[in-house]
Amino acid sequence: MSLRTPQEEALSYLDAISSHCDYRKDSKDVVEAAASEYCEKQRKVKAGFDFPSFCYAMATGIGKTRLMGASIYYLYKTKGYKHFFILAPGNTIYDKLRKESNPNHPKYIFKGLEAEMGRPKVYDGENYNTYPIKYDQMTLIVEKTSDIQLFIFNIGKIFNSKTDTQFNFHKFKETLGASFADVLAQFDDLVICMDEAHRYYAPASMKAINYLKPILGLEFTATPKTTSNVIYAYDLARGAVEGYLKIPVVMGRSNMAGYNQNDIEEMKIRDGLTLHEHRKAVLREYCSENDLDYVKPIVLVACKDTDHAKKIRALIDSDDFQCGKYKGKVIEIHSKQTGEESEENIRLLLSIESASNPVEIVLHVYKLKEGWDVNNLFTIIPLNAAKSDILAMQTIGRGLRLPFGEQTGNEDLDSLDIVAHDHYRELVDEIKSSDIFRYRDLDKATVEPSESVGVSATVDDGQLSLLDFAITASGVKSFAEVNNPKTQLEIYQEYVKNFMATQKKDKNEDPGQMTLFDLHPEMLSGDSTETTTPAQEQPQIQTPTGGKSGKQPLTKDEFVKVVSEYSAKAISVPKILVQTTSEVKFNRFDVKRTIADFEVAMAKIERFDAINQQLLSVVDAQILEVNDAMNTLACMLLDSISELSYDDADFVIDVVEQYLSQIPGDEENKRRIVRRYASLIVADIRKQIYEHMDRKTQDIHIIQKDLILFRKFVKNVKEDGKVKYDKPFSDKNNIKKYLFTGYKKSYYPANAFDSDTERLFSIILEEDPDVIRWIKPPLNQLGLFWKAGQQYNPDFLIETTAGKFMVEVKALSEVTSEEVVSKAREGIKWCRFASTADPDHKPWEYKLISDDNIHLGNTCKYTLGTAHAVKEEA
Repeated sequence: MSLRTPQEEALSYLDAISSHCDYRKDSKDVVEAAASEYCEKQRKVKAGFDFPSFCYAMATGIGKTRLMGASIYYLYKTKGYKHFFILAPGNTIYDKLRKESNPNHPKYIFKGLEAEMGRPKVYDGENYNTYPIKYDQMTLIVEKTSDIQLFIFNIGKIFNSKTDTQFNFHKFKETLGASFADVLAQFDDLVICMDEAHRYYAPASMKAINYLKPILGLEFTATPKTTSNVIYAYDLARGAVEGYLKIPVVMGRSNMAGYNQNDIEEMKIRDGLTLHEHRKAVLREYCSENDLDYVKPIVLVACKDTDHAKKIRALIDSDDFQCGKYKGKVIEIHSKQTGEESEENIRLLLSIESASNPVEIVLHVYKLKEGWDVNNLFTIIPLNAAKSDILAMQTIGRGLRLPFGEQTGNEDLDSLDIVAHDHYRELVDEIKSSDIFRYRDLDKATVEPSESVGVSATVDDGQLSLLDFAITASGVKSFAEVNNPKTQLEIYQEYVKNFMATQKKDKNEDPGQMTLFDLHPEMLSGDSTETTTPAQEQPQIQTPTGGKSGKQPLTKDEFVKVVSEYSAKAISVPKILVQTTSEVKFNRFDVKRTIADFEVAMAKIERFDAINQQLLSVVDAQILEVNDAMNTLACMLLDSISELSYDDADFVIDVVEQYLSQIPGDEENKRRIVRRYASLIVADIRKQIYEHMDRKTQDIHIIQKDLILFRKFVKNVKEDGKVKYDKPFSDKNNIKKYLFTGYKKSYYPANAFDSDTERLFSIILEEDPDVIRWIKPPLNQLGLFWKAGQQYNPDFLIETTAGKFMVEVKALSEVTSEEVVSKAREGIKWCRFASTADPDHKPWEYKLISDDNIHLGNTCKYTLGTAHAVKEEA
């Protein structure tokens, strides 16, 4: 089932307990004694129910439902139990469990076990009247429907604590011959699984559960009502430290004197949304760099009552608040909503993880109960909470799940912020010594206003996809070829073909998605640096026809203009995969037998009288031997040395014959020795073969793509963080927060840098007449790997009149570091192969330049001449 470590640990304790008791036969006391001995930390286990019941105290987000599925399968496989009653605390979790019991659901409760257990039959509060049972001669007879049967019910379906009403579940049904509760109670293998088990400890609920007479209960909760029956606990601290959960961060302002409650409330909202905007920018950049679908962060605001929620919504959802930034992006969820408004809000709430859903802020009157679990909740603003409630698991548990399935190492993506201004100092005092929480003091470190900026070449990514297809399909290997009218025609023909194919596809495509043929010719020369917006905020683009007849392709002249402008800025860079291969040569040598002696003593069979304790007889045993000593050793050698193949048969036979010739005795004796000592003999020969083997390692390259068309990159920049590249710049320590504009030779009109030295080098490239064009390649688009799974992204690709260069700029103190040298070696290999494949017939060279050799006024050629030599591996 691919269980996580905590899930596997939890299941191991159930296994240890279950191996030492029989739930069908043993009394509750006997089972609990076994549980006390074999549970985690040997706690004294005592359940409050009439039957033995074990609790898994698991932090929210670790995967309790998956653990439930594993526990059910374990009890089915080891004990043969087939009837499992799954109890949910409310409609949300009830519906969730019903969906996840379907094998087609992505979070199927038994995913990975389909072949092992078939498809369980599922009965729930809606269809249990169809259960195949009949009452015959005072006996309930169940027709077999499947090996495992799941009964999924909401606690409200079996008992209502407010009205003490007996539901249909308890009433006699003619179709069943009994009440369904009585049907379940007669099974001798009924196991009850209680999701969010702390919700069932009221006397009435316990009475309803006890009525079912299960032989075992399994409780799953992050906040157990009692610890008396906990057999395994996995808390938030472990989950955060071990990378399974977000790390809760309490956020606040310490200087709050003089503000009234309304001021503090608005401050909490504004500060929370400031952090929210920062996180949006970080997520766009992270998703762009790692080629992931955009994860839209959301904010949860807990309000005091319905009137309060309306007031907060009126504030945030207005034109005056943040210039209307959140208008149409806020929903309220509370019990007083009815009709279409309620249904629409619930629909938006359930689909809130989708980037096409405009909602970013959820207002809720009461705590969002268990069952509403999303991966993209990053900020909680509790406006209704007392201090004691803020750190409660029900509050923070809604946002602990990780959006990418694991921690990224980026705190902005791995943390959940809880805005707690009015209780901030009290909370900080409580949690400073705790490993579970971190805290931010906004008086000391504020979140700077920032924006997420997408930077494209002369055409954006939507246009580039069509252009990429057309260039690849027409076989163009150099952007210089685009100047040839014949080549221009071939590319245009491929473009038109692709356009026609696209038109035949699904007509329900997003009208806001921009493609090459959507633009007027006059739009093609516009500024290609734009602020990235979510899909739903993209402007609607009018087609060139302006009518309802659909999109029309560009004319040939319009298309040639686009392609020519793009090619003028693009360096012809192939996508190259570098692989290391080994060639092995086996040389004939004189084999030596290093095993001193082989003993082949006659084996004996002894017979011993166990009653009288005396040896009765000793007889000779048959001595085992192989049919063919030569063939046996040759085949074993081929299996044990991966570099050998059947083409090396003559070599293998030679070394085996040499070895056998050094074993004394006739052929029968050698067959006996090989039967007994074959493994030792093969190990002896193998060691000598490796000592005399020549291994030649070489690098080969594969051209995966003739031309790379570099796509848009996304950069998170501070407010007023766009600066002309050649203007004086002083904020060097924060250079990563800036975008430098105005470049003419660069593939991108704006670029971002990790150091000011890189920026200075870009000025050298712009000013040197020998430099034709240059690219600062975005992350993970070149396809150059420096170790398994990790791409190397050099700082610059440069084309001059005489050659092409891959350049890395580093601090002098770093040029000899292991990582820098390893990356440089891969860059050198890449350049060697690129030189042989370059369609412009220009050589590629790798240059590692230290920051002390970059000075304005020097030429590019001089600067590259100061590069540090990198010793290649032997």
